[in-house]
Amino acid sequence: GSPAFNTSNALTNAAGNMDIDAAFLFGDVSYSTGYQSVWDDYLEMISPWAAAVPFLVNPGNHEYDYTRDDWPSSRDGGDANPKYIADVYGGADSGGECGVPTKRLLPMGISDTRGQTVSPPGTWITSIGPIALVSMNTEVDFRSGSVQWRWLNKALGGINRTETPWVLFAGHRPGLVDSDWGKSCLGVDPAGDDRSWTCGPKKVKSNEGNEGEDVRDASDVGVALEFQAHVWPLLVKHDVTAVFSGHNHVYQRHCAFDPGRGGSGIDSHLDSIRNLGPGEDPDDEARAQYGKAGGCVARPRKIEEQKKIEQNDSADDSSDTTTWWVYDAPTAPVSLVVGSAGAGFTKNSRFSLSKGTETCEFCEVVMYEFGYLRVTAVNSTHLKCEFIETQKSAGRGKVLDRFYITRNEEPRSEPRADMGKHPDAGKLKGTWEMARGWAYVAGACVTVAFVAFFMLDVFVPKDTVMPYASID
Repeated sequence: GSPAFNTSNALTNAAGNMDIDAAFLFGDVSYSTGYQSVWDDYLEMISPWAAAVPFLVNPGNHEYDYTRDDWPSSRDGGDANPKYIADVYGGADSGGECGVPTKRLLPMGISDTRGQTVSPPGTWITSIGPIALVSMNTEVDFRSGSVQWRWLNKALGGINRTETPWVLFAGHRPGLVDSDWGKSCLGVDPAGDDRSWTCGPKKVKSNEGNEGEDVRDASDVGVALEFQAHVWPLLVKHDVTAVFSGHNHVYQRHCAFDPGRGGSGIDSHLDSIRNLGPGEDPDDEARAQYGKAGGCVARPRKIEEQKKIEQNDSADDSSDTTTWWVYDAPTAPVSLVVGSAGAGFTKNSRFSLSKGTETCEFCEVVMYEFGYLRVTAVNSTHLKCEFIETQKSAGRGKVLDRFYITRNEEPRSEPRADMGKHPDAGKLKGTWEMARGWAYVAGACVTVAFVAFFMLDVFVPKDTVMPYASID
């Protein structure tokens, strides 16, 4: 539909102006679900910008998921054969593609010297300037000790933080999201609550091509609880800057979050979730503790900047200042869901479903607006992020959300080439060093034309080849 085309056109303009340097689409790439003609239309639509900048993807449920019985007999993968791993949800969302068209049309992954894939499907690591990008596949097993979990632990642990101080992590399904889908059923009256159908695990029937298989809960809360028990500790351990996801067609910015923090509510349930057996799911007690404010390690502070005349603001913007939010050197990753690059909105947020009677304890911003997130590595201590709307602003790219993530750094004997004072630093009600430096953009989930998407604007020569890093 038009939102997808408008977002793609906005990126074409940005690529043509050399304002962006790479793109990362984290899942639900084309929504072709088995129809090759949709892939043809999609690739034609994105080609003006996707042919101009490096284009990075990982798979979502609409590329990868299918009934377990229809995967090849080697579907359980393993260290010796990691490229064949079936999804853990057993649905039919990919229409039988099982990740094959995505892999062939948009190849990603770590390869050995013979060109053989040695990382689990959808997992890879690369660097662009001072940014390290790490991709996971939320559709295959990511529990502690799995092939993917061990690969992620090794990949994250091997990043050179002097060369790449910023580590950005992405997977399709969120590890944290404001959603009613899969919430606790405690206190819910099935007869009297018209939202009761949203609570509890959401799993495909075992007699629909998944007989005898360990099919996992595919609900938003169910997936997030397992993500927080198994993957999130790796993100905290390895000092990941921010974690991005799509799947829910919404823009959400959260606090810097650590589910293992004492008093988070869910911290006392993480071990029981890690010990779940085949076919077992987090219970209602754990679901009731999901997303409590106690997991927030840091909240952003508000600052205001004197508005520049050249900014793309509409005529009815009467304020002479621009609001920024700053996460000051958080000790846990800032969480974002950027899933509104074009597909119709999925209003699973408790803000909408509960009609304001509940609040999201970890949310800073929830928006149902089409657009993408542009992320700029200003220097080694400041990461600048802007959510850019693409549907209502007639292509002008109005910025709807602005925030910084900072990090501490030991003083250097010599200044870095990319360091410097922001030209308008004197107008800021707050102090930090800023400069035009490395940048990139993120966005997600669209219709048949354009889906889960995460752009980078990084200043490297256009003919620079960026090989995937080896962690062996």
